[in-house]
Amino acid sequence: MPWDVIDSIREGDNSTEARLLELCRSLGALRARELSLAVGEAEAVDAGPVAAAFLRSWDQSERFLVVLNPGGQPLPHVALQDPSLPPQATLRLSTHRPLPEDPQVSLADLDLLPYEGLLLSFPYAP
Repeated sequence: MPWDVIDSIREGDNSTEARLLELCRSLGALRARELSLAVGEAEAVDAGPVAAAFLRSWDQSERFLVVLNPGGQPLPHVALQDPSLPPQATLRLSTHRPLPEDPQVSLADLDLLPYEGLLLSFPYAP
C-alpha cells in the first residue's frame, strides 16, 4: 500500500490518485454493509462479445451487478438481458464519471467508456 501517496492526498484534491482513493473508500463502505458484496455468490451474466458482467447476490439481500469494459474503445448500447435481471437498476458507482441526478439506468442500453466499470444495484425479487 503506498501510504506516502495516500497521506499526501488532501481533501478536495481532484487528482487521479484522489479520485481512485475515493472510489476505493466508497467500494469498501458498500462492501462493509452489503451482504451480497461481502459474502455473496458471483455469477457471470451475458454482456455480449466485448463487455463483461457478473451478479453478486446473497439470500434476500439487494443484488449488485458489475459491468466492465476491459477495452480501450467505448461500448455504446450494451444490452444485459438475462432473465434474472430487472429492466432497470440503480447506478451506484462508476470508475469514470460522477453519478447522474437520476441514477436509474436501463440494462438494455448501457453506454460504457473505455476501461470503465459500473456498479449497479436492484432489490431482491422472489
